[in-house]
Amino acid sequence: MEAVPLNRIVRWCKGTVADKNILTGYCYGISTDSRRIKKGDLFIALKGDRFDGTSFVDSALKNGAVAAIVPETFQSTGKKILKVNDTLKALGDIARGYRKNFDVYVIGITGSDGKTTTKEFVKKTLSVRYSVSGTEGNFNNAIGLPLSIFTIDKKTDFCILEMGMNRENEIRYLGKIAEPQAAVITTVGPAHIGFFKDIYQIAEAKSELIETLKGEKFCMFNYDNKFFSFFREKAPAEVLSFGTKKGADIRGIIVDEGNDFFTFNLEGENHLYKINFWNTAIIYPALIAIGFGKKFGITEKEIEDVFESIQPLPGRGKVYHLKGITVIDESYNCNPNSLKSSLYNLHRKNFRRKVAIIGDMAELGKLSHFYHRNTGLFIKKLNLDIVITFGEKSKGIGKFSGIHWKHFGDMDMLNKHLSGIIKKGDAILIKGSRIMNMEGIRDYLVEKHGG
Repeated sequence: MEAVPLNRIVRWCKGTVADKNILTGYCYGISTDSRRIKKGDLFIALKGDRFDGTSFVDSALKNGAVAAIVPETFQSTGKKILKVNDTLKALGDIARGYRKNFDVYVIGITGSDGKTTTKEFVKKTLSVRYSVSGTEGNFNNAIGLPLSIFTIDKKTDFCILEMGMNRENEIRYLGKIAEPQAAVITTVGPAHIGFFKDIYQIAEAKSELIETLKGEKFCMFNYDNKFFSFFREKAPAEVLSFGTKKGADIRGIIVDEGNDFFTFNLEGENHLYKINFWNTAIIYPALIAIGFGKKFGITEKEIEDVFESIQPLPGRGKVYHLKGITVIDESYNCNPNSLKSSLYNLHRKNFRRKVAIIGDMAELGKLSHFYHRNTGLFIKKLNLDIVITFGEKSKGIGKFSGIHWKHFGDMDMLNKHLSGIIKKGDAILIKGSRIMNMEGIRDYLVEKHGG
């Protein structure tokens, strides 16, 4: 973050100070965590369901914070206190003001699946020739996105920002802070549908990103998704489509695949790209990265080298080749579309036995039973050997799967069961929503069978 005068920050967030002398100072960073405060940082006291940042104001100031932003109700007359009506809104207002200071190309990425992977592919592709900042991890909400904007400095050419949501108007709010020139919608599916009337309302909420575009306005939409035409009609901008179906502007065609990689080329081109991911759905983030790479002068060879260097992260498709078995770790999160994609890819792979361990899918609301049952019926059509479910909701998957099925409500019991049934040559897919902590199964297998 570039240094910002405190008087400018006060103006951006419409705050008040007890001692105007602090307005002559500068802010060198923004933090919402008192434990990570560095000298010269501005501390913003946020309040959540399980924490209240005002409890840590003294600690933040002691650790070197130049000032602390607190709610108006906070009882303090300290010299380094800046009061606002809403600290979360203040964080967004400061980020919006900060972003306007830079001539940086901002790419906003939203969608039901693949946001983080897409961000990583695009970021690493553009980083070949440019200075690129943006979202760390999956910091894609009203807290994470503003903090990501503060990674911009004078040298930054591109800032790539994930935008997540589970309510209407959330994407619009984030987009107004970021003011992107480019919008990417990876896909639309039933993720978070428990917060919406139907999938059409989800598509409408994702389209809010298009409304916030500034400047030259460039969009990339998934041609394979049924909402492509809906988004294209809304886009007052150049639109580049990507997908695997005939008609996409950037059409990827898979030409070879193994158990933990695949290669593809583009329709009309001979150049091959190798992706070191087991799930061929990763072709979509790769196609998006190619679109931005070509737009901004990255060569095919440079893109090829980038793709070969990208490795899946734990919880996001990393493959563990252990003693006699293969563990496919997709424990980080799960929704109906991503689960079907993973199960289908497992079905197509060349393993001796194929074992799927599936945890509950969260945030599906009144449609939870439908989507779990539907997944079971989908499995019935696949060439899988064993299904193990974990969590109360996932029972519906096993009941309708039509294959050898076992259910557990206790992870230790599940892991113990695995020890008794695993055979040499097995491939084990682990997938479930974040709240299920499915990484515990991965950790057990890695420890038991050697990583």
